[in-house]
Amino acid sequence: MKTIILILLTTFISLTQENDVPKEVFSIAKRGNKVFLQCQDENAVVHVKNALESWGYWKIVPDQKKADFILKFYLRYEGAGVCIVNATFVNPKTEDVLYSTREVTSVKEAKGFDFNTKRSAMRQLVEQVFKPSFK
Repeated sequence: MKTIILILLTTFISLTQENDVPKEVFSIAKRGNKVFLQCQDENAVVHVKNALESWGYWKIVPDQKKADFILKFYLRYEGAGVCIVNATFVNPKTEDVLYSTREVTSVKEAKGFDFNTKRSAMRQLVEQVFKPSFK
């Protein structure tokens, strides 16, 4: 019985997290809209660009001025080989932060082992956060 309650609670929490995305974000981040990717780590941008292009939901543009929204990525590391990432949705006209995603680690729920923790974290962000929220 405790297991069933735990599963239901976990499902409810994950659903409420996905539904916490503000409507303003959904309006600028619709399927086919243009996104500019930004991070202090150039390799992280390459990895998330590959994951997003594989998904095909948004169009990635190299010029911030042509974007409907900006995704800024923030990375940090814990211990040996664990990369943690989250992203913020930014309005390119006002540069206001509209929404910040939850953090995702490179090792949690990984499908297949990847020695490159940064690449794994960026893939996990797309798989665990973006895909469920933007269908």
